[in-house]
Amino acid sequence: MSDIAIEVRDLVKYYGGRCVLDGINLKIHRGCIYGLLGRNGIGKTTLIRILLGQEPASRGRTFVLGTESMQLGARQRGCIGYVAEGHHLLQHYRVGPLVQLCRKLSRQWNQSFFDKLNETFRLPMDRRVRELSTGMRAQLNLALAMAIEPEVLILDDPTLGLDTVARRQFLELAIDVIQREGRTILFSSHILSDVERIADRIGVLAGGKLVVDCSLEELKQRIRKMQIVFADRPPDDLPLTGIIRQQRSGNEMVITVANWNAAKRAMVDTFGPRHVAEIPMTLEDLFIECTNPVRMATGI
Repeated sequence: MSDIAIEVRDLVKYYGGRCVLDGINLKIHRGCIYGLLGRNGIGKTTLIRILLGQEPASRGRTFVLGTESMQLGARQRGCIGYVAEGHHLLQHYRVGPLVQLCRKLSRQWNQSFFDKLNETFRLPMDRRVRELSTGMRAQLNLALAMAIEPEVLILDDPTLGLDTVARRQFLELAIDVIQREGRTILFSSHILSDVERIADRIGVLAGGKLVVDCSLEELKQRIRKMQIVFADRPPDDLPLTGIIRQQRSGNEMVITVANWNAAKRAMVDTFGPRHVAEIPMTLEDLFIECTNPVRMATGI
């Protein structure tokens, strides 16, 4: 059995002459929680739909559990849980019969795990799906996707419509799922604090490219924000490679720089600063810097 759960090779996708995905290469290992980030409309959902075989690539190939996406059959799909943005479910079904239908159609079904989820979400089994709130439909969708005990769980903005408490419950459940042997989660979300809470590895889409693909800790090491205080007016420019952003205020300069190291610190020290300190960055801060157009020339 391959250690790779999801693989993308040289993926290109055009829409109406516009290149949305431009040469994406990606490998997600089994047991990984992979957080896929990008601004709205950048191609996250398109990438997921191609992975699931819901639409073709313009060029390149994608694989899930070793099977090419467009060749996924019933057996392979039974190993994949999917929660789509918008939580599309059979609207005219009551919740109870819908659950029973999904149970009958599933390759495998963990009733005790579903009961645990239902105890948390308190799903109204006698109500029709169309009568549920957005948050309740999201909870139902998550419960159905998790109950089949998927080897791969693909979540496209899964907490859309959930309040803060329900979002936290979901994240705890996602961690529970991933701790089961061999489970893999591809988690796309616009709520960066959610991704930061559970992801092992981060991917950032910008300008059609996968500009970041590394662990969160590695990303924090590669991009640093430094506060530099001078006795007098700061220099107009610092001769450093990899500067993403540079701001001046009075005798202070704040720079965001890729691949900060001892040589770059030594170069800063030649200007005689009074004080140099690192400013901690959240995943949201890092995301903003990684999607900054200036980033393209930094080699992040």
